[in-house]
Amino acid sequence: MNNFKNWTEVTKGLYRYVIGANICYEIHILNWYFDTDILTAKASLYLVGDWKQSNGNSFFERETILAEQPVFKCLEAAQKDNDENNK
Repeated sequence: MNNFKNWTEVTKGLYRYVIGANICYEIHILNWYFDTDILTAKASLYLVGDWKQSNGNSFFERETILAEQPVFKCLEAAQKDNDENNK
């Protein structure tokens, strides 16, 4: 998860790291100058998934974890969030 090469680009500037059935982290690249390292590009990090409430209702949500930060900070935040909430 810490290595951006392990994330899959699903469309231009949208990268996904799957952590479970119907659950993933997404990094959305907002601005990247091609002559710079992509790890310094401005991006936002989301936790995306289908969730089930205790009453049985299901829903989809894209939750912002980190907004408008460099990709390397998004990677750190994804690892931290995963370690704290998904083990």
